[in-house]
Amino acid sequence: MRRILISSDLSERSRRALRRAVALAKQFGSWLSVLHVVDDDQPQALIAQESRAAEAVLRDELDRASVGDVAALSSVSVVAGDPFRAIADEAHRLDADLIVMGAHRKRLLGDIFTGTTIERVVRLGGRPVLMVNRDDDAAYSNVMAAVDLSEASAHALHTARSLGLLEPDRDAAVHGFVPLGEGMMYYAGVEAHRVNKHVAVSASQARTAITKFLRDHGFGKLSNLLLIEKGTPFAAIDVGIHQLQPDLLVIGTRGHGGLKRLLLGSVADEVLRRVECDILAVPASRNIP
Repeated sequence: MRRILISSDLSERSRRALRRAVALAKQFGSWLSVLHVVDDDQPQALIAQESRAAEAVLRDELDRASVGDVAALSSVSVVAGDPFRAIADEAHRLDADLIVMGAHRKRLLGDIFTGTTIERVVRLGGRPVLMVNRDDDAAYSNVMAAVDLSEASAHALHTARSLGLLEPDRDAAVHGFVPLGEGMMYYAGVEAHRVNKHVAVSASQARTAITKFLRDHGFGKLSNLLLIEKGTPFAAIDVGIHQLQPDLLVIGTRGHGGLKRLLLGSVADEVLRRVECDILAVPASRNIP
């Protein structure tokens, strides 16, 4: 992990994210860039005044959160513009390996119609985004990856490992499955023991498929701690979080635009809104449809 971009809105959520970003920079010897975006829809004099004040606050926070070795390998930038585009543009300019952001403020209607800032940065920036929920800067030691059989999921695993945030020897994976026809069996009055047997067979088939998927992509050791849970992907993730109490969740994203996203959403969007541990959201490679 060579370059980390931390985007701050000067909130307490962002201060937690800054502490995590500093800890990662120390751990990996990374260059750390701190960014704040000022609203550009106001008079230039106010933009200049806010920019100076924000830069002073950020430099002070960076000094207090870090020690000399990190401060010497860091920069602070304040720009005016649209936050989503400004963060994505700065990440591209820096060729950042990771974007770090504080947990978003939950606003139901705003989230439904526009998506959270983090979701939009993932889609615009095309780079891994670490959303920091926890007030803890200790190195991640209990990581859980949400997996399915998609190339986006494999890409998320490879990205998390290349960033140094996933260790297959140590960490866990979770997968959710929905037994085909279970509801129809209940509706048709099939005996409970036969339904249960069908569910058990489906769970075994899911475990076999995911284990092969992990092995084929070089993550076979993740199957040593593999949770196969009946239910939707988010329900399985929720069970895994309650059982394993991870400090970091890794999830791949497959973005949707416009009406399709509004109607269907995605598992990653739900995770970003509701999960309380830190989340590494990895956008699909541009080569993945």
